[in-house]
Amino acid sequence: MSKKQSLTLIALIFCFTLFLTGCGSTTPKANMPTGETLTTQTTYPLTLNDDSGDSVTLATQPKRIVSLVPSATETLFALGLGDNVVAVTKWDNYPVGVQEKVDYAFEDSIRPNTEQILELEPDLIVMGLMGNDQKDIEAIRNLKIPVVTINPQTLVETYQTIEMFGKLTDSQEQAHKIVSSMKEKERVIVEKIGTIKDLDRLKVWIEVDENLYTPGEGTFLNELLTKAGGKNIAADVQGWGQYNSEQVIAKDPQVIFSTYGYYQKDAVANIIARKGWQNVQAVKNERVVELDSDMVTRTGPRIVDGLESIAKALYPELFK
Repeated sequence: MSKKQSLTLIALIFCFTLFLTGCGSTTPKANMPTGETLTTQTTYPLTLNDDSGDSVTLATQPKRIVSLVPSATETLFALGLGDNVVAVTKWDNYPVGVQEKVDYAFEDSIRPNTEQILELEPDLIVMGLMGNDQKDIEAIRNLKIPVVTINPQTLVETYQTIEMFGKLTDSQEQAHKIVSSMKEKERVIVEKIGTIKDLDRLKVWIEVDENLYTPGEGTFLNELLTKAGGKNIAADVQGWGQYNSEQVIAKDPQVIFSTYGYYQKDAVANIIARKGWQNVQAVKNERVVELDSDMVTRTGPRIVDGLESIAKALYPELFK
């Protein structure tokens, strides 16, 4: 795989799924609910600021939604709004069979066919902020259909985004339930991990493609790994970076995570067989693990399940 192909792949994996760690800065969510409000019903017209900082007004409760972000699709279905989602992207694969449940699946989530959007007659369009430049977003806004852009970069912002969807769609009660359940699961995981002494926490290498691209400080995956009790050997990298083989070997990780097995089926086997890696602790001790990429990168209702999967892989004895 060429460097250009590799960079394109990473953009697809992490920007289209809002996933979206380390791709850019985070816009403050000034008008997003925090989950502490007692309000359970939305009053329309509703105006709020989305993650781009732009003001969005919904005249009425949206009934036909185009979701151009897989994590947003997962959130809308979790809120019980599957019948209101009329279009998704080719990247959407959850809930299972989601593309058969909607009217249309867009091939391009950054520059979707505007004629097709108009044909679907949506009253709300959801876009990812990362991976889209302002011109792409403005082209969709020019359709005069309400557009909400999202860009959660942390667990806290993921919770806020789910709450925002609840407010937008008058599903606040269900959003509160989802977020409360996620927070409780996170609390239990963090409590268990808290019993591990800092000196005993495992050194981890996360590999997002075979060219040794990895998430560093300030990325969503780094946050998940840290909460799960791991020590990222690439913590010296800010955002996304690329290591060479010698650097990984020198830092001698105790666990290696791969996130690209969904398109390269022999990813783990290739890591284990990699020249010079036989004495790396993770390889010697057979602790090279394939993570479900969707669960650890899509900032939606399943992200805490992704956190749990990392924690269980690192410290299975705590989750028996």
